[in-house]
Amino acid sequence: MKKLLKIMISIFLCCLCIPLSVQAAGKIYKEQDVSLTLSCSHENVPFYLYYVASINEYGELSVNSPFSDFNVNITGKNDEAWNDLALTLAGYVDQNEMVPAASKKTDGKGDVYFPSLDQGLYLILSEKTSSNGMIYQSSPSLILLPSLDEINNEWIYDVSANVKGEEIEDTSTSIKVQKVWKDSGYENKRPSSVMVQLYKDGQIYDSITLSEENNWQHIWENCSTKSNYTLVEQKLDSYTVQVSKEGITYLITNTYKTVTPSVPNKNIPFTGQLWWPVLILITLGLFFILIGLIRRRQNER
Repeated sequence: MKKLLKIMISIFLCCLCIPLSVQAAGKIYKEQDVSLTLSCSHENVPFYLYYVASINEYGELSVNSPFSDFNVNITGKNDEAWNDLALTLAGYVDQNEMVPAASKKTDGKGDVYFPSLDQGLYLILSEKTSSNGMIYQSSPSLILLPSLDEINNEWIYDVSANVKGEEIEDTSTSIKVQKVWKDSGYENKRPSSVMVQLYKDGQIYDSITLSEENNWQHIWENCSTKSNYTLVEQKLDSYTVQVSKEGITYLITNTYKTVTPSVPNKNIPFTGQLWWPVLILITLGLFFILIGLIRRRQNER
């Protein structure tokens, strides 16, 4: 019995120490500055950062205005799930003529450094640049500062990221928009038509109406590859919106919101679970087992 008690006490003392270290690894130090270095292998490329959401010490996001006014789901991790969201938000940046939180051009090595940024989620946009008859373009992206290293369970405050980009020919192209509805069982809630605006280099280029008459699609011809294009549709209160791109086709997907809360929740858990509450519960469980064994021993005496 004494040996068992010693083992239980040792486990209990170890568990008392574990939560402290895990909690420290999973907690964000709000007083620490964050920085971002972007690399794209091309010089003189302008990059713009837009502050989408702030983050608290527990990794929860609070979406900033005006991004909080849009019918988009700002969730997921810093991976492929954010690509379509970034493209969707890029259109709202043009529509609302948003001012970036920071902007710089890449140096001779193709790098750009943003020091002393506020912690939170950022939308990264860039302009196209020309060189030797070719156009360099990069896709909109999202990045969280600080970023979570899930392998080592720690937050990285000085973040470096490679920008996904490509070179294309300086020519004309077509842009196609296709509406996709995800509202099975709620088709009667679908509007008869939706207006979509095409923005060219931040300015309205054209406005069209999608409906069943044109099979919810439209094509713009003779669009210059030198220009930046984004798409924005009119706000549909009962649907969320997501813009994705496949080749020359922009897919605007509307998903029906089956449950609409009266007060939107703008605090969105980001990523990485904090395991210290689980360890605390384990510790408490072992503690009560230990107390029970001690009382049982006393009763036997």
